[in-house]
This record gives sequence, structure tokens and C-alpha cells, in this order.
Amino acid sequence: MASADILFGQATAQLTGEVTDNSGAATPGAEVTATAVATGVERKGTTNDSGTYTIPFLAPGEYRITVQKQGFQTISRSEVRLEVNQTARLDFTLTVGSVSETVQVTGAAPLIESDSSAIGQVVEKKAIEDLPLNGRNFVQLATLGPGVVGVGFGAKGTIMSGTRPDDLRPGSELFANGNREGSNNFLIDGIDNNERLTLAIALRPSVEAVQEFKIQTNLFAADQGRNAGATINVLTKSGSNEWHGSLYNFLRNDNLDAKNYFVPSTTVKPPFQQNQFGASLGGKIIPDKLFFFGNYEGFRRAQARTILSTVPTTEMRTGNFTNVRDIYDPTTTVAAAGTASGYTRTPFANRMIPASRFDPLMARMIQAYPAPQNSALTNNYTAVLKDRQRWDQGDGRIDWNWNEQNTVFGRFSRQDTTTTRPSTFPDSRVPGFEQALGLGNEDTFAGDSTLRSYHAVMSWIRTITPTFIMEAKMGYNRFNLVFLQEGATPGAQLGEKLGFKGSNQGPQSDGVPIISPGGYFGIGQTRSLPIYRINNTFHPRIDFTKLQGAHSFKFGFDARRRQITQYQTNRGNGRYNFARTFTDNPNSTANTGETMAAFLLGTPSTIEQDFTLVYPGFRITEYSYYFQDDWKVNSRLTLNIGLRYEYDTPVTEVANRQTNFDVVTGKLLIAGFNTDARTGVRPDRNNFAPRIGFAYRVRTGTVIRGGVGMFYNPSGSENVYIRRHRQLPFGPINIESINQFNPNPRLVRDGFRPIPNLVFDTVANNPEGGMLAVTPNFRSGYTPQFNLQVQQQLPKDLVAKIGYVGNVGRRLDTTYEFNQPVPGPGGPDPRRPLFGVAPRVPSVTFMVSDGLSNYHSLQASLERRFSNGLGLLSAYTWSHSIDTVANAFGGADNGPIPQDIRCRHDCERSASGFDIRHRFTQSLNYALPFGKGRQMTFGGSRVAEFVLGGWDTNAILTLQTGLPFTPTLQTSVSNSGGSRPDRLGKGTLDNPDPFRWFDTSFNSAGAAWGIPQQYTFGNSARNVLYGPGRVNLDWSLFKNFPVTERAKAQFRLETFNLFNTPQFDLPNPSIGNPAAGRITATVGNNRQIQLALRFQF
Repeated sequence: MASADILFGQATAQLTGEVTDNSGAATPGAEVTATAVATGVERKGTTNDSGTYTIPFLAPGEYRITVQKQGFQTISRSEVRLEVNQTARLDFTLTVGSVSETVQVTGAAPLIESDSSAIGQVVEKKAIEDLPLNGRNFVQLATLGPGVVGVGFGAKGTIMSGTRPDDLRPGSELFANGNREGSNNFLIDGIDNNERLTLAIALRPSVEAVQEFKIQTNLFAADQGRNAGATINVLTKSGSNEWHGSLYNFLRNDNLDAKNYFVPSTTVKPPFQQNQFGASLGGKIIPDKLFFFGNYEGFRRAQARTILSTVPTTEMRTGNFTNVRDIYDPTTTVAAAGTASGYTRTPFANRMIPASRFDPLMARMIQAYPAPQNSALTNNYTAVLKDRQRWDQGDGRIDWNWNEQNTVFGRFSRQDTTTTRPSTFPDSRVPGFEQALGLGNEDTFAGDSTLRSYHAVMSWIRTITPTFIMEAKMGYNRFNLVFLQEGATPGAQLGEKLGFKGSNQGPQSDGVPIISPGGYFGIGQTRSLPIYRINNTFHPRIDFTKLQGAHSFKFGFDARRRQITQYQTNRGNGRYNFARTFTDNPNSTANTGETMAAFLLGTPSTIEQDFTLVYPGFRITEYSYYFQDDWKVNSRLTLNIGLRYEYDTPVTEVANRQTNFDVVTGKLLIAGFNTDARTGVRPDRNNFAPRIGFAYRVRTGTVIRGGVGMFYNPSGSENVYIRRHRQLPFGPINIESINQFNPNPRLVRDGFRPIPNLVFDTVANNPEGGMLAVTPNFRSGYTPQFNLQVQQQLPKDLVAKIGYVGNVGRRLDTTYEFNQPVPGPGGPDPRRPLFGVAPRVPSVTFMVSDGLSNYHSLQASLERRFSNGLGLLSAYTWSHSIDTVANAFGGADNGPIPQDIRCRHDCERSASGFDIRHRFTQSLNYALPFGKGRQMTFGGSRVAEFVLGGWDTNAILTLQTGLPFTPTLQTSVSNSGGSRPDRLGKGTLDNPDPFRWFDTSFNSAGAAWGIPQQYTFGNSARNVLYGPGRVNLDWSLFKNFPVTERAKAQFRLETFNLFNTPQFDLPNPSIGNPAAGRITATVGNNRQIQLALRFQF
């Protein structure tokens, strides 16, 4: 048996079928040869006693299939296209004659799936290369098939979101068949490509490097697992006997883009420029033996954003508040019996603060604000900032057909991304300090980031016997992020140098404190930074395939060893908050007091500082074992029977630097100190995943498929599971609320308090501050899946599919506030469940695995692979997803979830935050039939050929209903956190519009909404209303200019949201708010136009 340029089993195809003679009798002993057209490599199979054959581990691509048997004519079938993860069926009928006589047949393998029960969708090379993609992100195409939605309507072209360079979810967020976005499994050539903390894609290969990919969404075979959502398996390009390559540049700028729906027509569009360029080359090193492929892609984006802010007036900077309101001296506060507050203060004369009373440091800091641009007291400064993003990505691959028994391939991919997001006042300077500090902290993630990702794989396939094949694989995935505050310099100690005592006492705390005066834009450096994150994933795998009679047995082992380092601090430089209350009349607060006066006096309302003292090293190992039998019971029926076992080790830290808060005793459990458990979570060793499916050929061209199976999700996420080093004793927090009636309050000049005493015994028995906790009985979520589908081959190479797809989710992970106060009067602390055992713990973010969900859908599609100038995919899904929990990361859900922790299941069971009832997509690749090499030519007219020939058009149409949302109450009446209103009517309108999307009538006769009784929760359920749907058409037009027989130049015009249809965001859900029901923003694109030049051969 000859070898082929084979890839890892999860990235290969399989050919099977039946060989008979003219009478319909089985023909054993016939030799079936599959020859790869691109490389000339052959693989052979032999029919068994029942006349069936199977050839596994074929690299996706075009093949020529030859069938030979002594005494019969040879049959040769060309243009057979095999796809990733496909089990293609080709049956042959032999005619008596000489083996030297050859019957030529042309035709692709049918798209109908007659030997597998898995539900999925292949996206072919033509669609990947030519469909309009904003940012050329292949993940966008995963939503073209039924059952898959991307909730974020925004452009997913960027490698990361615009505001969080540490978060790759916006570029890979998919919800497949009611499963959450963290339930997906991204693979490149069958190797793990997941960023474990955010459960998103780790490295995104260029479109130029992707041969095709398959997204499997239900009941995939036992050799695949780790997730209950979608498996997205990308097959990279390889070299061939013919040279092939490309050179391209894509350009976008603001000149060709439409304005946002809500932006006035007179407003100037912010500058924007984007270039995406690159090249690829593939070919032979040794014909039929050794091949290579490589590519490079660059991306450059400069995008302006406008921020409207409030800064102190020129008069305020000198202590003059005559144009504002009366201000009072906090140092004159004295007790006064009989007054409303019990205290009185003396006002500053003439609303002026003498310069002698200024805090010297704050008097300098107020000058760091830019001068106001008008005389208004609010919204008096507009900043236009330019964000920049750059990435460089490349792939290199070698395929080697060593000999007839051994095939080897290797690939290495690298991606370097840098993002610069300036703060609101990037040029701000403090008098006496020459360095520009980049102040303006309202943007949480302003700063400079560098992300470097690697992905590598080595594969060895050994043909032990013609019916027994081994495949060994080693993969590596690295994600390395450094995200620093703007202009940060390690060891700079900027806060201390300015005079903020104690601001730089923690590790990596070298910047300026956050200063947040209420009602004004804050200054100081951003919170939530720095971030240092390293994820290393080692992925060994070995698989065996044994062909025996009517059975194709597969079994193997898969492990993923993950090493994770995550360092982040929120307020490492400290934070000062200022409020009007310190300078108001305590008995007449409405029109007295001014925040900026408290700022100048240096009298903060709260002082905060976080300390992340360790650089943790987390370790997780995910083990999987599987057995699969694809049994051809007869010529019509195939059974897919499999069993998979998965075990994920609980998260450990290399030096036991993690804790777990015990919600029963109120104690803090410190790994290796007061508990023997290194993880705080008991191992879950019961994850057996059986699967059984069938495919029955009713007749030629008609198949009924179905089955059931069990699937598990990876355990935990960044939300809590891998953050428990960021609390006592490894991540202490100082939070100090200042008493406004103290005539000698703590001042800025007093500095920050030192790092707390971290004696383990003290913090374990007397915890203080907000806590993170994971239930000791945390278990992996699981999802039983089921489907029943009919497929029909139609004329013109069309395949129609219709069926039911469903699943039931159990033990889904979620978090909630465990220490929520019981509704009632008075302060919240005595009403908290843990007040008796942990009185100094106000909040506990508790992670559990008890969420429930179910999903039911009707899914239909009509597909034609690209041939003779036409390719299309139509997909429709009617579905309903219901669950009891919000997304692990919040996702599309909004409002208090749960509203009442004492009724988390029955009261919260409602539509999922990503529930889209109806969705239709249509993709199209169409080569207009005019020009050389097409159906209609111009009789040699060069002018007609140049003007009218060589045109292609491509399109993606999306129609879908809206997302659900939860009505909230503007003012909580429960005195226990957020509340919802009472629902008294439907709450919907017959003709909603952006100015009033739903019935907002409130607390009146006939109103849709009412106010609950005091100290109770409202009766409105979660996600009871739905927002606007989506209508979007992306369209492109290409003009091809032949250069040689194999080379062409191409001009592209691509439009995204061609008709500039507004993609409205959800409305304001706050009942009782004057803005309730109003939509004030869009999501996704206004119309954008992209131009490109491309040369390919």
C-alpha cells in the first residue's frame, strides 16, 4: 500500500464504497487506488468478501479513483474532491472485459453523507478565498451553516477586540446548537488551538494558508471531544507538484465608509485606515516526494475614536467655584444636635478656596487636565485619539512522502500582534515633572500590548499492514501576552516620584494612581494593568485504525498539558475617589458641594489599592481515550458506535499559591496550609461519553441519519477557576471608606497604607474583603446530543438536508453572588448569609456547576460545491435555546442574574442570552459566464473581453431575529442589589422603532410594568423581551485579468453591509428611566468598502 501526503486523522478524509458486477453481486478482491492529483501520491484498498472497501487517512483534495480486477474492465473516475473530516462514498459497477480496457468517468464524490451520523459543515477553499470577509477572518464563515450564530454583530476581522487586546473572544465567538461560546474546540491540522483562560481561539491563520475547514456541531465521532459545542478544524495548505502562490493587498479607509446611523450628517467621520497584505508560495522540492508551502500576512490599522469628557474649568484650577455652587470646608465639621444630618459646616467665603488650603500635590495634578475647549461646566472637552494595531503572521509547512509505509509532515505558525491604545489625555504633564504621563483613566484598557502566538505540529503516519495504520502526532501551542500601561517603564516608580506615598509598593506597580473625581473624567493611569499571560499547551496524540471485514476500528489516546501563567492587578498603583459630599452642606446637599473642590483639598471619599504579590504557575492536564467502530451492517446501513473517556485534572499551582473560600465555615482554605487539597476541588473521574449513530441509504441519493451521544466540556474558565491567587494572602486589597463627618479625615498627603500583614493563620480564620470560591464538588458540564436528518441528492450537484438537532445541557458552570443580602430594611451586612461566620466578607463570587439548558431546532440547508462557475449554500434554522444561567462571562445576558440567589433555577429558567429563533444565511460564489474559458466568449474581441469578460460576484446574506434582553428596574426596591419590575402586561409593541422599542408604561393604570412591593423582587422573568433583528448583505465584485494560462491579476471591490442597513443594539432596559426602550447605538458595521489587488498563479 503506497502512502499519501496524509495529515492528522482529525484533518483527513476517508473513502469508502461498494464494488459490484453488472448483476449486482459483490466483487471481492478488487483493487481501488486513490491518486492525489496535486502530488501524484497513491493509496490503495481492496474490497472484502462483501465487496466493500475503505481507504482511510486521505489528505483532502482532488483525486482520481481507479478500480481494477482481473476479468473486468478498469474504471477510472476523475475530479473526485474529498473534504476534511469527510467519509465519502463512491460505489462502482464493473463490466466484464479486459483489465487493459479503461472506462473513464468524470464526477465529484456526492456530498450526501451515507456513512456518518455527525452534523457539520465544510467551508471549501473557494468560499474562504472569495467570499467578502471584513478583516479576512475565516471564523466568520463558520456561521454560514445551520445551527451556528455569532452574537457579536461587530466586525470580527480583528485578531482581538478594540478595547481589550488580552481578549480574543470577539474574533472567535460562536454559539453552536445552544452551547455557549466557551464550549468550542479550535484545531489547526487536528492540534489544539485554544486559549484556555478565555476559551477562545489562540492563533488565527491567514485565509491564504487555509485550504478548507469543517465545523462539526452535533454527534461527532469518538476520536473527537473535549467540548460539547462546535469543533472547528482548519486544514492548512500544502505544496504540490505544480507551483502555486499569491500576492495581495487589501485597503480600507474612512473615505469610502458610511456614517453611523446615530451620527449627525454634519459630523466629520473619524479617520480610519487599514491595510492587509501578504504573499504565499507552494511547490515541490522533490517531485512526488517532498513539498513545501509558506505564507506571510501583514495587517496595519489606524483608527480614530472620539471621547467627550468633562474637565475642570480654568477658574476651578485656581480654587474659584463662584460659577458652580456653594462649597463648605470639611475641616469645620462639628456635631450639631437637631439638624438633619447631626452635623454642620462653615462655607468657604465667596465660593473660593484659598491657595494656602490647596493640597500641594493635588494642586499640581489638576494642572494635568487639558484646558477646557468651551465655557460649559460639563462635556467641555473632546479628545480625538488614534488607536493602532499591527500584526504579522506566517506559516511554513513541509510534507514528506518518506516511503510506502511512512509519511511525515510538519508545520510552524507564528503571529506577532502589537496594539497601542492611548489614554484620553496622552500628552498630559504635571508641573515640575517633565515626562508625559499618558493620563486619563476612564478607559480601562488604555495601554500598549504585545501578543506573540506560536502553533506547531509534527505528524508521522506508519502503515503497519495494509489494514492496520498508526498515526502519531505532537503539537505545541503558545500564547504570550504583555499588556502594559501607556509609556510604562519597569522600575520607574512614577507615583512615588510625583509624591503619592505608597503608590508603588507592590510588584509591577510603577505608574500613577487612579484619581476619580465624581462627575469628571478621571486622571492617572489605567486600571486592570499590567497583564502578563503565558499559555503553553503540549498536545501529544496517537491513533490506530484497523480495517477488518465490515468494520473500521479506531482507537487512541489524546492528552493536552497546559501551563498557564497569569499576572494582573486592577489598582496596583492605588486609587483615590472624590465626592461632592465632603464639601457640601450636610443639611442641604442638593445644590451644595463640588467634587473638584474636594480634589483640590485632597480629601478623598475612598482609598483603594490591590496587590498581586505572586506570579502563579497553573497546571492542567486533559486526558482522553477513545474507541470507535464504523460498522457497515449491509450495503444500506452503517452504524457509528463509539466510547470516549475524558478526565481533566483539577487546576493546581506549582507552589500551592491559590486559595478557596469555604462558604459553609466562612474560612479561607489555603492550599498546603490548612487543607491537604492543592486545588480545593475534588477530581471528576466519571466522564464516560458513549455515542451511537446510524446512516441508512433508503435508495440511491436518499439517506436518513441520526443518533445520540454524550459530550463533556472543559472544566472552569478565567472567571474564577484560575484567579484564586488574586485574593488573600497572595492578592490582598486595601479599601478604606472615609467618614465625611470626620473634621480630620485621611488625606491624599497621608499616602496609601502598607501591604497588609499576611500571616496565613490570621487571614485564614479572619478573612476580609471580597472572596472567590469554587464548590468542592465542581464537575465537568455534559450535554447529551441527538439528531435525525434526511439528505437528498438533487440535480445540478445540489444536496438538500433537513432535520431535527437538539441537546440537553447539565452541570453547566456559572458564577453568582453567594453573599447576597436578604431583602429588607437597614444596612446590608447583617442581612448577608455569611455575616455570622465571616462578618468582614461583603461579597463572594461563587462558581458552581449546576446550570441547566435545553436546545431544540429544525435545521435545513441546500448546497452546491463550486463547479462550472457556481457555488452556493443556503441555510435556515428555527431554534429555541433555554437555560437557567447566564454565560460564564456574562455574554449577551444583562440585568441581575440571578435576581434572587434563593431561586436560581425555577426563577431563572428562560431564553438563553444568545437565543435567536429564526436565522437564514445565503452565501454565493458566481463566475459570470462571459469571457475566455467560460460559457460565452467574444469571438476574439480583445475590447469586449477586457470590458465584459472575467467578472465574478460573491455575496453573504444574513437574516435573523433579535436577541433577548431582561427588563430591569431603575431603582431597586429589594435593598438587595439589582431588581426587576413586576410584569403586568406583554411589554411588547406592534410597531416598535428605535425611539420606543417596547412598551415602557410603568406604575400606572393599564401599564405593562409595575413596581414590586418594598423589599421584594419583581416577578418579571429573565430575557422576556427581544431586540431588533438583523438584515445584512455583504457583496463583492471581481474583475480577472489573465496574465498567462496559469496566472491572473484580480481587482476586487468588496462591500460590507451593502445597503447600509442599521444593525441596532438592544434598547435601554431600565424601567422607570426616561430613556427606557430607546436604542442609542448600533452594533456591527455601517457600510464599509474595501478595495484589493491580487495576483495568483
